[in-house]
Amino acid sequence: MKLRCILSGCIAALASQAADAQSNIILYGRIDTGIRYSSNQDITGGKLLEVTSGASSGSRWGVKGSEDLGGGMKAVFTLENGFEPDTGKAAQSGRLFGRQAWLGLSGSLGTLTVGRQYSPVYNVEFANEPFGWANVYESGFIYDNYTGGNRWDNSVLYQYKGGHLSGTLMTGFGEQAGSNRNGSKVGGSIAYEIGLGAVSAAYQQTHDVNGVADHKVWTAGGFYPLGGFKLFLSYLNHRSDLMPQKNDVWAAGASYAAGPAVELYGGFYYDRQRQQSGNKRTVVGMFNYKLSKRTNVYLQADYSKIDAGYVSNLFDVYAFPVSRDASGVVSAFVKTRTSAMVGIRHQF
Repeated sequence: MKLRCILSGCIAALASQAADAQSNIILYGRIDTGIRYSSNQDITGGKLLEVTSGASSGSRWGVKGSEDLGGGMKAVFTLENGFEPDTGKAAQSGRLFGRQAWLGLSGSLGTLTVGRQYSPVYNVEFANEPFGWANVYESGFIYDNYTGGNRWDNSVLYQYKGGHLSGTLMTGFGEQAGSNRNGSKVGGSIAYEIGLGAVSAAYQQTHDVNGVADHKVWTAGGFYPLGGFKLFLSYLNHRSDLMPQKNDVWAAGASYAAGPAVELYGGFYYDRQRQQSGNKRTVVGMFNYKLSKRTNVYLQADYSKIDAGYVSNLFDVYAFPVSRDASGVVSAFVKTRTSAMVGIRHQF
């Protein structure tokens, strides 16, 4: 009887170890911070020197994993927190897992996930932009104006890849009683691999609390390696049913591996505004040096210029300072801004 109990206990322990062996859990993170100088932070031309989040990538820590369920099916999940390394505060409006929080199933028919996830346009722009939509201030802010949110809460995402072709379909629930449209989101993307490069496109539409399409945006572009260079090109088109303003954003850039430890990045961004005519131009450069596989230091600089018409951009989340008279008419505005940053990033 004792021998039977011992054997049963051993079998249970072995079965538990076998089950654990089918699971894969990873703790990971990035800490990116630096010292940044920027001009024209107020209408008088005030300069700012600050310790702030780095330009290379947003700081984060997370847990991701999968479990083999058998028959080619896996359970997958990601929980990712964003934080401000200069203050230790949580980013994304103080959310615990503000960057990502999702759970789903993956198999031969594709992957279905539910939670807080990146939007289709975000993922395509990330692929087709030389800095990977990093925290490069002025260029990244252009995209932020027009997506209606880089991450969607209460979302369901389906992804499928077959050969060189892949695609996604995504919806975000508004969760308002009596109207499924209010606050809802819908979109999708498609991509095709060409050797070591790819072309891709995405469309998404978001609705405000009244069900009006406040952001209708599509993007297309691609990247391709050529020698030591990697070339990028993209276009973004934004419209809204709330107002006649229309924006077209073109971006072109390249990265270059100058050696095992040295990387160079450059990009040019042009936001042309119609109906309320205006434009913004931004040029960005970065020098990156790898101290190790996990740690790098960098120098980054950008220069932006807007015209008088761009001041009317109602979607500009990070607008340049403006002065208005008593009747609300623009009397003065900041036309240019220059920024420079030295930073360090560590990944684990």
